[in-house]
Formats: sequence, C-alpha cells, structure tokens
Amino acid sequence: MSTRTPGEFLGHPKGLFILFFTEMWERFSYYGMRALLLLYMVDFFKWTQEDASGIYKWYTSLVYLTPLLGGFLADRYLGNKWAIIIGAILMSVGHFLMAFEELWIFYAALGFLIMGNGFFKPNMSVQVGRLYPKNDPRRDGAYTIFYMGINLGAFLAPLVCGTLRETPGLGYHWGFAAAGVGMLLGLVVYLVGLPWIKELPESAVYEPPEGEGPKGEKADDHAMTEEEAATTPSTTPSFSRLSPSIFALIGVALLLSSPLLWKMKLVSFDNFIAMEIAALASFFAGWILKHLSVAVRDRVLAIYVLAVFVVFFWGAFEQAGNAMNVWADQTTNRFLTETPPDPTLYPDLPVDLSEQGFSVTLKAALARLVAINPVVTTSFQSINALAIVIFAPLFAWLWLYLARRRVKLSIAGKMAIGVFLQGVAFALMIWSVRYENQTSQVAIATLPASVVTNGDNEVYFYDTPEYGDDEALKRYQAGTPDEQKDKMIAHGGRLVFDDAEKTLSMRGVLNANHRDRMFRAAAPKAYVEAIWKLTKMTQEAEENAELNADGDKEFSVEFTLDELPPGFDARYLQGFKTEKLRFDEATRTFHVSTALADKDYKQILVAGASPAFREAMNELYVRSAKFRVSSWWLVAFYIICTLGELCLSPVGLSMVSKLAPRRFATMLMGIWLLTSFFGNFTAGLAGENWEKLDPGSYFMWITVALLGASLVCYLLIKKVTAMMHGVN
Repeated sequence: MSTRTPGEFLGHPKGLFILFFTEMWERFSYYGMRALLLLYMVDFFKWTQEDASGIYKWYTSLVYLTPLLGGFLADRYLGNKWAIIIGAILMSVGHFLMAFEELWIFYAALGFLIMGNGFFKPNMSVQVGRLYPKNDPRRDGAYTIFYMGINLGAFLAPLVCGTLRETPGLGYHWGFAAAGVGMLLGLVVYLVGLPWIKELPESAVYEPPEGEGPKGEKADDHAMTEEEAATTPSTTPSFSRLSPSIFALIGVALLLSSPLLWKMKLVSFDNFIAMEIAALASFFAGWILKHLSVAVRDRVLAIYVLAVFVVFFWGAFEQAGNAMNVWADQTTNRFLTETPPDPTLYPDLPVDLSEQGFSVTLKAALARLVAINPVVTTSFQSINALAIVIFAPLFAWLWLYLARRRVKLSIAGKMAIGVFLQGVAFALMIWSVRYENQTSQVAIATLPASVVTNGDNEVYFYDTPEYGDDEALKRYQAGTPDEQKDKMIAHGGRLVFDDAEKTLSMRGVLNANHRDRMFRAAAPKAYVEAIWKLTKMTQEAEENAELNADGDKEFSVEFTLDELPPGFDARYLQGFKTEKLRFDEATRTFHVSTALADKDYKQILVAGASPAFREAMNELYVRSAKFRVSSWWLVAFYIICTLGELCLSPVGLSMVSKLAPRRFATMLMGIWLLTSFFGNFTAGLAGENWEKLDPGSYFMWITVALLGASLVCYLLIKKVTAMMHGVN
C-alpha cells in the first residue's frame, strides 16, 4: 500500500488535522482546569498546601491511570472512535460541574474528568499512529504536529480561564465553565471530522516517493517489521526470558509489603494505595510480556526501561500546576513595567455581576487579559505551550535533518537529554531563590500561646481544627495537639523569633495563605469554638428550612459572641456578600442567611487573631513582598522545560506506536501514560512539602534527582537502543 493516500493536506492525511483540533480543545479544557485547580483549593476552599496537593496529586495521577482501562475497552470492545466520544462526553459533564462550588459536586466533577480522560487520551494518541503505515518517516513529524495542537490549547487555556478567575464579578467558576465549553467544541470537531479519520490496516507498508533515498532502498530499512521481530533472537536473552517472572515477583513484593508498611506507619495511606497500584501495573506489564517472545519482547522491555526515567521527568514537570503555580502567585513580581504597590491585607469587596452589568464585566475581562501590570498568575503556564508551538517545527525539522544525514541520535539519547534539561531548569530556580531569600524584621514583645519556637528559634504554630474534624476539635479543646498533624513549621523554617531582642525575622516572601493560617492559629480558643458552633447552626438551619416558591431555602441565624476578641477586625469579613453575612460590632452579633462552610469558618477566624501578632505578620507580609523575584526567572524556567519536553514527550508517543505489537498497542500506550500517573503522584508528594521546606532546598532536591536520572539513562543508551531492533 502506498504511503501517499488521497485526501492529504500539507503532506499529511486530513484526519491528522481533525485530531489536531479535537485534541487542542480537549487540552484547552484540561489545562484550563489544571491552571486553576490548586489555587482554587488553597484560595477558595482555604485548604492547606498539603491537603490541596494531596487532592491535586490524586486527580492528576488518576487521569493517567484510567487510560489502562480505557485502552483495554477500546482494544477489545469499543474501538478507538467510540472510546473517544464517550470520554469527551464524560469530561464535558465534569468540567461544567466544576462551575458549582458545593464540595460534593467538586469531587463528583473530578470523578467524571478522571474517567473521561481514561477513555479519551490513549485512543487519541493511537489514532494518530494508525493514520500512517509502519516505518513511515512522517510519523515523528505527525506526532510533533499533534503535539502542537495539544500545546495550542494549553497556551490559550491558562490565559482565558485565569483571566476569568481574576476578573471582579466572575471568578473561579467562570474559568471552569470556559474549560467545559472547550471540551464541547472538541467533541463537535471530532464528530464532524470522523469521515476524514481513516485508520490504515496492519498490512500497510511505507513506500518512499520517487526520488527519496537510494534506489531500491526503503527509508528506515534497518527497522524490522513486527513479523520479522517475532523470529529474531533477543539481544538480552537471559533478561528477556526471565522478565515476565521478574515483573510478577515485583508485583507480589509490592502487594504484600505495602499493607505491612502502612500498618507500621512507615508509609502513609496514600503511598500504600500507590504501591498497590504499582503492584497491579507490574502484574499487567508482566502479563503482556508473557504473550510475547524474542525481539518483540525486547521492544516492549525497552518501553518499560525508558518509562522509569520518564517518571522522573513528569514528577518535576508537573510542578507547573502545583509549587510553581504558587511561586508565580505569591513570590513572583508580576508587574512588568511598573513598581508594584504594597499587597492588600484584606479580602476584596464582592462585585455583584447583575448590578455591574455583563458588558462592563466583559470589558474588564478583556482588559485583564492583556494587562501586564500585573499579568495574570496562570499566564506563566502558557509559556511552556507557546514555546512548544514555536520550537516544535524546528525540532521536527531537526530530527528529519539528522536522519537524512545518517546522524543516529537514538530515542534513549533524546530522553536522557530531556531529563537533563529539566534538571537544568530547576537548577535555575535555585539561583532565583538567592534574590528572594532576603531578610525582613519587625519588633514584637511575645508570641501567642499557639505559636512556639524550637531550639533554633524557628517558629512553629498549632493549627486550628478544620471544620467537621471532630477529633481535631477534641484535641484542640483539651490542649493536647497531635505533634504530627497539628504542629506546622512557619514559612518553611525561615521565620525566626529572637526572645532576647523581641524581634521576628523572616527570610523570603511570606505566602498570604500561610499568613492567614497562622492568624487562625492565633485566635482565642473561645472565639474558635464559638465560630465552630455558629457554622454548625447555619448548616442545621439550612437542613431544616423549607423550600420557597422558587425552590430555594430561606432561613436566618443570629449568633451573639460572649465577648469580642481583642483587636477584632471586621475588615477581614468584607469578602462575604453583605446580604448573606453581617456582623454588628455594637451587639457582637452575627446575622447569617447562608450555610457556612469550612472556608467561611476559616475566614471568620482570621478576623479574631491576636492583634499584636497579626500586626507584626502583616508588616512582614508587606515588607517581604519587595523581594518578589522578576518574572523573567519563570520565563527562562519554562523555556528550558520546553526544550526538555520536546526531546522526550512527542518522541515517547512515537516510540510506543513504533515498538508496540498491534494487538497490545492501546494497552501499551496506556502503560506509557501510566508513567505520568507515577510522575504526577511524585509531583504531588513533593508539593505537600512546599510549605515545610524553604524553596532553595525544595528546588535542590528535585535538581539532584533529575540530574542523577539523566546520567543513568545516558549510561543505558546503547543497551536500550539494541533492544529496539532498528527502530529509531
């Protein structure tokens, strides 16, 4: 069968460009959601960085675990096309559910998104490969073009969704709704373009056009077909023969040891679950190997070996939506041409969209989109995608240029370079911390009782209980906090109290959310217990209220404090809509007509913090903001990350499509995407420690891990390349 089929555009099948735009809109929805997710949990729900990273970890991990199930169902029952349609519908539902703020809807939305992605993602990648015959040199270029579609969507999403988040009167839920619109557009493009998506049969063979390559020689002639590989001896016969048993033994070891380690409290419950998933993945990988032999098994083993190093890459790369997102929001000077003003200390006043008018809000959103003083926080996540759109054609040309001149830069070599460049990017961030890590100092006579120091004068604080955590409340009331759960080091160990000098000293930029967390810890115990009671009363009132003619529940709760905390500052309550919550300082009475949630309870606690401590921390917050680092650090960081990604990710997708036996193609694509599961899980584990470590140490550990992994990958290049049996 000839390579050149009817209906081509720019030298590629038209179906490639249908998949391009489908994936572009799907990635718009995903990256719009990802840009907002962690900030949403920290800023809107007021969760700790650790708790938010835990949810972020599982969401971004599971969207790469479910492709195993989606791939299996597609290979055996549904086919690629139906799996993609089902996935797109599920994800559309999930994105629109994110437009609502109720917590149970939030979790349901994540579930729809996770399952939908499992059907969608592996099948899209496999369909690209099936538009081309084996050994077609256009395939690498096709995956690079496809990758441009991914990143065009990823470029637009943080800008659009982030702008909606920062526009007064709109906010997070408008950003999530925009992501849902993007997913629907992707589904429409796919359904309309189905007639042009023509998968080639297994028998399709590449035939170079006349004039290309030496006469009588096929391009990429050293790459064996699957049939030839099935009769070719392994380059690692002992390892190949034992590999199914090795993977089975690894699975058994993980399956049996993980519950024991959890019971002994040597690993957390999260890690126990991840180890169980790793065990199942190991069994699955071994099961595939058992059905293969000789050189075909070698090729699959090469996929598995390189997958280990890809985990390191994604574990660092996915900091973009986690720690690097917080760094952009809190530690980066986003004013590009002006001196930034002092940060505000109080919540913004609410804007009523119905009173302001939609046209006014739309103009505000457009102005915010193009503003450079300050730029939108999430716009930094667009740098990576924009750089890929710029550099992807150059890399596609580079691989073809080198191939035509017989320069053999192997797949494993490209991946080693990719991991190394990611390490260089984080090394750059260590350097940026040198400019941020400057000292601010204020005077304070003493610390609140809930704020303590260790032998090095580093400040720790005891968290107030999360609303609904009855065990934490009991510990709080009894004054017997759990040292592991309730005690938290302040500002990563960079906040120090000198009792002799009566000064608080701090290195670096104070995170606003971390500051508010310390404020809550410094609120009087009686006040904390009273606000807990108020929150419970409003929730019970809503449960008992009857529906009115409009289907809404109307109720009102009045609650009077026994005494007003010293220094109570009602300005911290101004983020509430006045018709929903009012506080009368003269009578010490709250008037509430909405069910308060954990986030509301926490915001009200901030208003009652110890006044001297709050004043001192606010002064440090304002002074330290002057040490926010230039935006150009993040620009350089993301560009270097992009160069590493272009060496690794599109090459990896193409590699799997070349090496995988056809009957296991989608399942092996799912296993390849499983590397992103473990990479994202690792990224989330790291993010949980963002507030516990100083940024320099955080970036240093990631750098060391990446550079070490790239060195090991470099040492294995020759062996892994031999296992591919001619595939480049």
